[in-house]
Amino acid sequence: MPEPEEHEFIRKAARGDSGAFRMLVSQNQSILYAVAYRFLGNAEDAEDVVQEVFIKLWKNLNQYRVEVKLSTWLYKMTVNHCLDVLKSAQRRRQKTHVDIVEQVNIKANTADQAVHAQELHVLVQEAASGLTPKQKAVFILRDLEGLPAEEVGRILSMSPQNIKSNLYYARQQVCERLKMIYQTTDKITTL
Repeated sequence: MPEPEEHEFIRKAARGDSGAFRMLVSQNQSILYAVAYRFLGNAEDAEDVVQEVFIKLWKNLNQYRVEVKLSTWLYKMTVNHCLDVLKSAQRRRQKTHVDIVEQVNIKANTADQAVHAQELHVLVQEAASGLTPKQKAVFILRDLEGLPAEEVGRILSMSPQNIKSNLYYARQQVCERLKMIYQTTDKITTL
């Protein structure tokens, strides 16, 4: 949606137009769900986060500033809410198992490539689960979601240097974990 049109929907929604708000939700729901799912690894939790973000948006539309992209504002709310959920889960020491295969949207030429791509996606997700919250946020937004570094900086309120540093260490840790997984897998298959 072009920005002027989006701004008009925002103004209408801020005045109570539920149809305009539904349009904003439909335009942004899938990207926010993808981010939340990558953070949390659980469909229900991701849906809850997205719902909370849109409730927060509805309540705070009158505070929206047109110089900030709506998607940046929504990403920031989603990431912050996901980090809160992760902190809460960490305190309770509850881990959930991820059934990510059904959530993956992979374009592959053959069934074999699709299986390998799904396996890699699951492994990358598992490897990223051990990152610090900041590293995980930068890794997901920059590498998995493909957002530009400037937007990641605005979303996370981080300097370009902090983004580079966190991304460097996140990539390094994910790479090391993947190496360990593949070495273990190779040993098992050769026995």
